[in-house]
This record gives sequence, C-alpha cells and structure tokens, in this order.
Amino acid sequence: MTASTQVSRVRRRRMIQLGVLLLLIIAGNGPFAASWATAQYAEWQSHQPDYMRGHGRWDIVADSGTRSIHAAMLRTGKVLLMAGSGNDQGNFDAQKFTTVLWDPIANTFADVYTPWDVFCAGHAFLPNGNLLIAGGTKKYELLAQDSPDGKKHEYQGLKDSYIFNPGTERYEKTGELNHARWYPTLVTLADGTVVSVSGLDENGDIDQGNTELFSAATRMWKDHPDLKKVFPTYPSLLLAADGRLFFSGANAGYGPADVSERQPGLWNLADNSFQLVDGLPEPEINETAGTIMLAPAQDQKVMFIAGGGVGDTQDASARTAIVDLASPDPTYVSGPNLTKAKRYPGAVVLPDDTVLVSGGSTAYRAKDSLTAEIYHPDTNSFTPAADPHVGRDYHSEYLLLPDGRVAVFGSNPLSDENVFETRVEVYSPPYLYKGERPKISLVPTEITRGSTITVASSQPAAKVRLIRPGAYTHVTDTEQRSVALPIVQQTAGSITLDVPENSNLLPPDWYMLFVTNDEGVPSVATWVHVG
Repeated sequence: MTASTQVSRVRRRRMIQLGVLLLLIIAGNGPFAASWATAQYAEWQSHQPDYMRGHGRWDIVADSGTRSIHAAMLRTGKVLLMAGSGNDQGNFDAQKFTTVLWDPIANTFADVYTPWDVFCAGHAFLPNGNLLIAGGTKKYELLAQDSPDGKKHEYQGLKDSYIFNPGTERYEKTGELNHARWYPTLVTLADGTVVSVSGLDENGDIDQGNTELFSAATRMWKDHPDLKKVFPTYPSLLLAADGRLFFSGANAGYGPADVSERQPGLWNLADNSFQLVDGLPEPEINETAGTIMLAPAQDQKVMFIAGGGVGDTQDASARTAIVDLASPDPTYVSGPNLTKAKRYPGAVVLPDDTVLVSGGSTAYRAKDSLTAEIYHPDTNSFTPAADPHVGRDYHSEYLLLPDGRVAVFGSNPLSDENVFETRVEVYSPPYLYKGERPKISLVPTEITRGSTITVASSQPAAKVRLIRPGAYTHVTDTEQRSVALPIVQQTAGSITLDVPENSNLLPPDWYMLFVTNDEGVPSVATWVHVG
C-alpha cells in the first residue's frame, strides 16, 4: 500500500466519521438544526438579485446608542433622534436627557445638548424647515402598588416649547405652551401656523379640548378658547386639501374608551365644526394604528392601517381601510388585509407611490411580527417585502431617506428590564435593484406654488414627486405626504412641471424632489423649498 493510498483512506474514514457525527447532532437537535438551516437559507436568499428586485432588502447599518422616541428627517439630510429621558425613570431622576444626530451618508452620530425632557412631546416642521417641539415629561407615572395613596398617578406634561435649528444643530427656546401637554399632536397649517391639541396636562389628566396655535414670526403660542375638541392622546391628524384637519381615528395611549369619543372626522378650524366619517371596520380597536396619506396627495385618499384595543389589551387587527376626503360625504371602505394582525405598524410613502408597511407587534408591546409588505394604490393590493431582521413595536420610528431607502429606529417591548432597541435598520426597496437611477440637476432651490418649473434629468420621467420629510413618534406622522408635480412637457434632458397652487395641499416647508422613470426607479432626491 502506497503512502498516498494510506492518506486517502484516513481522510475518507475521517469524513465518514464527521458525517456520522453531524447526523447524530442533527438527530438530537432536530428543531434547532432545522431552524438554523432555515435561517441560513433565508439569509442567502435575501441577497440574491432576483429576490431583491422583487422584495427589497434589509440591512442593520448602525447602533445609535440612544433610546430614540422621536425621529425627524431634516433638510440637511441628517436625522434627529430625540430621546429625552427615554422612558427611563433613572435618566429622568438624574435629569439625563439625550438627543443625537445621525448622518446617514457618513453613518456617524453626534450628541446634541437637550435642555428639557422631550420624552413624549409633539413636533411639526415650520416653513423654514426648523422643527418645532412642544410638551414633554414633567413627572413619570406612579403605579398603584408604589403609590402612598394606593392609586395610580399618570404621567404629567410640560409647557416647554423649543425649535431645533438644523443649521446650528441646536435647540432654541420659544414662548411656552398655554397648556401643559404629554402625548400631544402638532400639525402645520397652510400658512405655516402650527396647531397643538390633546395630551395629558400637568396633573396627568386628559386635555379637555384646549387648542392653541404657534406663530413662527413671533415664536409664541396663542390659546384659542373658540376651538374646543377633545381627542385621545397622539391623535393622527392630517391637513386636507380644503383646509380642514382629518382625524383618522388612530391614536396612541390615553383618552375615553368609548368608540363615540374616538370617531374619525374632519375638523373645521374656521367654525369648530366636526363632520363625522363613518365606515371604519372594527372601530373599537383603532388605538396604536397607522395612518398615511396615499400618493399622490392630490387624490386625497387616506389609509388606516391595523391597530389594537384601548390601553394594554392584547387585541390586534390586520384590517386596512381607505377614505376619499375629496368626496362630499367621505366614508371609509375596507382595503386589503395585512399578512398579520398587528399594533404599531410603520408606514412610509415611497417615491414610486407605493407604501411600505412594516414591523409592529401582534400583542401589546410583545410578539413582534417581523413582517413587511408593500401597498400598491393602483391595484389596491399588497405584495410581500423582505422581512426585517429587528422587531419593532412601541417607541419605534420610520423615515424615508433622500436616497429612497427607509430607515427604522427604536422599539421598547414590554419587559421587567424595560429593554430598548437601539440598532438602526435600513430597507432598500425593490426599485433600487431595477437598473440605473435618474440623475437630476438644475433644480430651483425655491419653488412658488402655482408656478411652472424646469428640472434637468438624465432620464425621462414617468412621475415627479415632492415628498415632505417625516417627523415620527408613537405611530403618528402628521407631516408625511407625496405631492405630484404634473409633467407639462419633456424634451431631451429637460422636464417642465406645474407646481400646485393649493397651500393646504402643499404647505410651506422643505421637500424632497424625486424624479421616477418608467421602470419605477427614482432618483436621489434634491431638497427644494416651497415658500
């Protein structure tokens, strides 16, 4: 027997022994081995070109190191992640309040001095792109078992109000609110005024319909006793094309449990009237639901997504519903169901007019769904998207980035340790794997409503959209909308566009301008200012 034959036999025997050992391991750990193999295959599949073209791709790109409760996409391209005390009593007692700025291009984080507890405040963009933040936490809740009087004491709100300036990357103090608020909603109106509603007051009681308006010119809040409307906390409000505010019925947290007190409708700030909107399926489980204005905003269609029961009940819903606000008698009609019933869904409108719906949990702050799907308004249907790697529920945020991806932050599942997810995950939609992207240039920085503008593009456009940057917290984003710029004419490399005249449709702010080709592939956005 030659030496080489001996070595070959030894190798073959060792391979057989290894194979037997692996079979024994698999036999003894069948479920684990099967799960491992499934996970490995899923990971391999998610990186295949055909799969990414159909489903997109998720990537964990960073760890912010902060308990982000609020996230806002700034006109500088950076993302503001606000934590305050971050739902941590220890941080609150130590007056440790945090904010960080994430630069998605450099993938770096910078700390920002935070002068008050922004935890559970409200926010909205001003016409110059600065972010107005109002309210916050005066005092943490005290559970009945820990209370001297044996009663539960709710969180208490603040009157603090600040502006975050993206240019200086600092907070600036404004005049205070007239009413302390914790869990409020802020909405920017057509003239740049910001309205603030709802929240828990300085005693932990639900606000009884006090409405106040903020002037960017004076930096002061003015109380409006003539405008009285009681909402549950963090009501989802959207500015409609006729100037009224649409309450979708979605909300987060506190307020009357009776369905009649959470009725969707259109609120007229001119005369304080409220037109009811009926037809919402399962109206008793509209808490922690998502709301999004479908693209283009000219169609005035709003989608209601998923949701759960009032308080910490375990009920969840897979339903969606759509309402046409342009109708004289707007009424919800059922839309397609999600893959799973969930609370806290994240919803982001994309440059090709589709909507990413992702994350959420199938119970109250528990059992994260780890599913995602894409809604197509043209067919009123969902198609599956790649599954995220990280579970997201309470205290999670979703933002469209200027490069067309979606960044996801936060999550605070219920546990004795009060855990918090700090990893940043980014979704790359299918359109990023379908060919060369248009490149835009010669875009006017300032855009006037009712005018015509010209944009230079490396490819012909199928659609052009102005997408308002998001400011997201507690399943609520009052800012997000995608406005169509109708194409008047196209010549080689040049696109002439009409800018809508209606300021209710196109409130003053900085917007991301996307050009999308006939394959549904968008450009990287250019920031433009609508005055």
